[in-house]
Amino acid sequence: MNFSDNGKDIVMPMVSISIPIFNNKYKSVTKQNELKQLEIKSQKEERLNNLETRLAQAIYNRNTMRIKFNVQTDNLKQANDAEEILIKNYETGTIDFNDVLDVQELQLRFQINLIESNRGYYTEYAIINYLTK
Repeated sequence: MNFSDNGKDIVMPMVSISIPIFNNKYKSVTKQNELKQLEIKSQKEERLNNLETRLAQAIYNRNTMRIKFNVQTDNLKQANDAEEILIKNYETGTIDFNDVLDVQELQLRFQINLIESNRGYYTEYAIINYLTK
């Protein structure tokens, strides 16, 4: 029997286990991941708050434009009535034609404001639709 070559063809499996003595590195990575999750959650909440604020602002502006439209409509009606009275007074010769022109200029300003309030109303309405759908 020859013992010099005996056991060269034997395979011995080995298992090694490493126990981390200093696992502060892993604790800090875990803490960083938790902080990143908190940051992402905060950013999400901030975006939601911004959208809710923008929606509330758009609703407020739309209601303001509706009120402005109603006021301008009433002002325009009163200016039309005043124009009729001034034209009749001008026909009788009691007032100057410049007064009639001033009232007509006022009517034009009311009409421009009416158009602007109408435009603003529909702009805010479109923003509300965009934010809610």
